[in-house]
Amino acid sequence: MIMKKTFLLITLFTLPLFAQSISDKLTSAINFYDDHNYGVAYKLFREISIRPDLEEEDLVTAKYYAAECLFNLDQLDGAAIEMEDLLDKFMLSNFREAALYKLGIIYFKKGEYRKSRERLATFINIYKSSYYFGSAYYWIGEDYFAENRLIEAEESFKEALEQKPTNQFIVNTIYSLGQVHETAKDYKNAVSNYDELLAYYQDSSLAPKSQLRIGICYFNLNDYDNAILELTDPLIKKLDEKELINAKFFLANSYVRLKEYKNAAQVYSDLLSNTGDKTIIDRINFSLAWIYFQQNNYEDAYSNFLELSGNSDDSLKIASLFWSGECKRYSGDMKSAEEIFKEFLEKYPSHPLAAKAQLGIGSLSFTQNNTADAEKALINATMSNEKSTRGRAYTLLGEMRLNKKLFEDAKKYFSEANKITQSSSELNARAVLGLSVAEFYLNNYDAAIKNLESVKSSFKDFEPDKTNFYLAESYFSKGQFSAALKNYNSIKSSSEQILRQTTLGKAYAYFNLKDFPNAIYYFNEFAAKYKSDASINDVKLRLADSYFGNKNFDKASAIYRELFSKENFTLNNDLAYYQYGQSLFKSGRADEAIKAFTNLQEKFPRSKYVDESQYVIGWINFQRNDFSAAIENYNTLLLKSPTSSLRPMAYYSIGDSYFNMGQYDSSIVFYSKVLDEFPNTQYIFDAVNGIQYAYVAKEQPESAIRFIDNFITSNPNSNYNNQLFFKKGDLYYSIEKYNEAINIYKAFIANYPSSPLIPNAYFWIGKSAANSRNETEAINNFTIARSRSPKSEIGISSSIELANIYSEKKQYASAVNVLRETSDAVPASNRVPELLYMQGINYVKDAKLQEASSVYEQIITYYDGSIFAAKAKVELGKILLLQNNYEGAQSLLKEVGEKRTDDIGAEAQYHYGVLLYNQNRFEESISALVRVRSVYSAYDEWYSKSLIKLGDCYVKLNDKKQAREMYRAVLTRHTKGDLANEAKRKLNQL
Repeated sequence: MIMKKTFLLITLFTLPLFAQSISDKLTSAINFYDDHNYGVAYKLFREISIRPDLEEEDLVTAKYYAAECLFNLDQLDGAAIEMEDLLDKFMLSNFREAALYKLGIIYFKKGEYRKSRERLATFINIYKSSYYFGSAYYWIGEDYFAENRLIEAEESFKEALEQKPTNQFIVNTIYSLGQVHETAKDYKNAVSNYDELLAYYQDSSLAPKSQLRIGICYFNLNDYDNAILELTDPLIKKLDEKELINAKFFLANSYVRLKEYKNAAQVYSDLLSNTGDKTIIDRINFSLAWIYFQQNNYEDAYSNFLELSGNSDDSLKIASLFWSGECKRYSGDMKSAEEIFKEFLEKYPSHPLAAKAQLGIGSLSFTQNNTADAEKALINATMSNEKSTRGRAYTLLGEMRLNKKLFEDAKKYFSEANKITQSSSELNARAVLGLSVAEFYLNNYDAAIKNLESVKSSFKDFEPDKTNFYLAESYFSKGQFSAALKNYNSIKSSSEQILRQTTLGKAYAYFNLKDFPNAIYYFNEFAAKYKSDASINDVKLRLADSYFGNKNFDKASAIYRELFSKENFTLNNDLAYYQYGQSLFKSGRADEAIKAFTNLQEKFPRSKYVDESQYVIGWINFQRNDFSAAIENYNTLLLKSPTSSLRPMAYYSIGDSYFNMGQYDSSIVFYSKVLDEFPNTQYIFDAVNGIQYAYVAKEQPESAIRFIDNFITSNPNSNYNNQLFFKKGDLYYSIEKYNEAINIYKAFIANYPSSPLIPNAYFWIGKSAANSRNETEAINNFTIARSRSPKSEIGISSSIELANIYSEKKQYASAVNVLRETSDAVPASNRVPELLYMQGINYVKDAKLQEASSVYEQIITYYDGSIFAAKAKVELGKILLLQNNYEGAQSLLKEVGEKRTDDIGAEAQYHYGVLLYNQNRFEESISALVRVRSVYSAYDEWYSKSLIKLGDCYVKLNDKKQAREMYRAVLTRHTKGDLANEAKRKLNQL
C-alpha cells in the first residue's frame, strides 16, 4: 500500500500542557521534542516520569511524549509498551484518545494487525467526535487489506470516505479502495476509485500510479481499447522507469490482443530505442516471438526464434533453438520439428532443455495418436541417463495407460516417474497427479488423497482444477463431504465435463451434510443446465428431498407430484413417498396428506414408513383437535403393528388426546402403559410429565409422586430411574413447596451419587433455599454446584445465582470474584458477556466506576452486537453522564436509543434526555423524552420517568401548565410508590 509519511500533530486537546508549575526540565524536554531531537527528548521525559513528586497530569504528559519519541525513533516495541502502560494506569487521562489512535498506527507498522484493529475499534467506539475519527477507519482498512481480508477492508475504507472531515488520508483511502477492488478482481469498481482520485486530486503523487492501474484494470477486463487509451495518457510519462516499462508492456499486449501487431511492434520499438543493453533488447525480441507463439502465429514466431538462436547470448540462443522446434511441432511440421530437436540434442546434450527435446520426439507420435511409435520412443527414453528424461517418459507412458483405462499399468508408470523426479517440481507434480488419478479409479481413496494433497501444497499452480476435482471426488467417495466441498469450490475450470460433475458433486455433498439451502441451489443449477441428462430424475428427486429438509413443503410436494405423474418414472423409494405426504401435511394440505399416506401403505405394505405414516394420520387429526379420530388412528397403528417401535409414542399420544378432552383418568391409563410396557423408552419422560399434569389438574400432586415411586420400585433396573426421581424435586419446586423439593434433591444426591445430574441437584437446592430466604444454604449449594461442574451451563448459572446473593448482601467484591473466576474458566462460552456485564454492575454498586468502565469497554469492543454490549453501552453512558463527560455519554446513549426498541433502548433514550436536560438543552431534551413516550410506551418505568423529566423541562421553560399535565399523567399510572411520591412532591412545589 502506498501512502505519504505523515507527522502526527497532537491537536486533540485544548487543555494547556505547560503551566507555571511544570519544571524547567519538562519545558526543556518539550523543546527538544519540538526540534525533532527525539533521543535527547526521550531521555528527559523518562527522567521526569520517574520523579516521585510529579503531579499526575505532568506524569501522563511525560509518559505520552516519551512514547511519541520512541515512535519517531522507529522504536515501535518500546512505543507500544509505553502507550499500553499509559492506557492501563490512567483510564481517565486526556491523552487516552491520542494513545489509542497512535497505538493503532504503531501495531499496523509492526504488522500486528489484529491488535491495531482492537485499539482503533475502541477509539472509534468512544471518541466519535475526534479529529482522527475518519483516519482511524482508514488504518483499520489498511489492517484488513494487509491480511487480504478484502470485504472488511472495503467496508472500512468506505466508512473512512464517509468520515471525510476527520480523515487526513483521503487520497490514500481512495487509492487503497481501488487496490482492494483490483485485488478482488472487481476491476470496474477499481477503475471508478482511480478515476475519482484523478478527478479530484490530479496533482497527487498517486495520480500517475492511478492512471497506470486504470489501464491495467481495463486490460484485465479484456477491454483493450480503453486500456490503450489510458496507457497512452500523458500522465503515464510521470511514472518512474520501472513502472513506465511495465506500462509499455501492458500497452503492447493490449495491441496484440486486438491483433494490432503494427502498434505492438511500435511500442517495442520505443522500448528498444531507449536502451542500448543488448540483453534487454534480446529479451524484448524474445518476448515478441513468444507473443507470436501464444497467438498461434508460429511462422513469425519461428522466424524470430530462429534469428535469436543464431545471434543472441548463449542462454537465449539455446532457448530460441528449442522453441523454434516447438513452433514447427505446433504448426504441424512434424518432420522439421523432429530435425530441430535432433539438432538441439546434438549441440546441447547436457542442457536442461535436452530432456524436452528428446521427449519431444516421442511426444510427436503421442499427439498424433500413434501409440505404438510413441510407446517405443518413450520406452527408449526411459533408458536415458538423464533423470528428467526418464521421468517425463514414464509420465507420458502413464498418461497413455490412463487414456486406455489400464489403471494398474498407469499406476506402475507414474510410480516410477515419481521416484526419479523428486528434484524436478513440474515433472514430479505431473507424475504424482497421474498416480493420484490412477489410485482414484482403483478405489484407493486414501492414497489418492495423500498424493493429491501433496500436489496441492507443493505445486500450488500446477493443474489446480484437475487436482481439486479429484480431491473432491476422493473425499466424497469416503463420505467426507465438507472436505469435498472445499475442493469443489476451488475449481475454476471451463471444461463442461468438469463443471457438470462439480455442480452435481456440490449438490450431493450439501445434501449429505443436510445443508439443504445450498443443496437446493446446486440441484436447481444442474436441472437448469442439464435438462436432458440421464440423471435428471434422480436430481429432481433429491431436489424435492432438499426442499423437504429445508421445510419448504409447498415446493417439495410440487416436485414430488411432478415426478410421480411422469409415465416413464418408476418410484421404488418409499422414503420419497413418505416425504411427499409429510410435505403435503406441513404445507397445510392435510386431506391430501392423509390420502398420500394411505397410498403409501398400499404401494409399500412392508415399508418401515407404514407405521410412521399411520401415526402421522393420527397426529393430523390431533392437530385438528379431533381427538376422537386421533385416538382411532393411533389404535389402528397398535392393532396393525403389535411390534412397532412407535407403540410407546402411540400410547403417549392417546394419553395426550384424552388429556385434552379432559378425561384425565383415561389419559393416566395410557401414560401408564408407556411406563409399564416400555420402562426404558425415551418417551418415558413425556409419559411422566403427562401423568404429573393430569394429577395436578385433578389437584392430586402427591399421587404423581407416588406413581413415580411405584415405578422406580417396580423397575429397579430402569436406565431412567435417577432422572425420574429427580423429577419429583422439580414437581415440588413447580408448586412452590421448596422444603419438600430440597428434601427430594438431597435424597437424590444420596441415592444416585454418580449421576451426571448431581450438579443440577445442588443448583436446585440452592434455588429452593434462596426462595425460602435461607441464604446460607443457598450459598453453600451454589458453591458446590459450580465447583462440581465449573464450565457447564449449570455451573455458570450457579455462579450467577451466587453472585446475585452476594450482591444483595452488599458483598460486591465477593460477587465480582465469583463472576471473574467463571468468565476466566469459560473464555469461549456465549455467556461471557453476561458474566462481564454483571461484574460491571457490581463494580458500580461498589462505587468503583473506573473498574466498571474498563469492563464495559471490554464488552463493547469484543462482544459488539450482543445484547450485553448494548446494555454495557447504556451503563458506560450513565457513568460518563455522572462524570459530566457529555460527549462520550451522548455517543453511546444516542446510538442505543436509535437502534433498539426494547427496554434497553427505552432506558438509553431516557438517559439521553436527561443528558440534554443537564446541559440546559431543554427543547432537545423534550424531543428525546417524547420519543420515549411514542416508541417505548410498553416499558412503564422509563415511560413514567420520562413524564417526570418532561415536567422538569417545562418547569425550566416556565410552562407550568404543561409541567402539571406531565406530573398528573404519572399519578394516573401510579397511585403509590416512589414515582407517585416524586410526582406529588413536584406538583406541590408548583
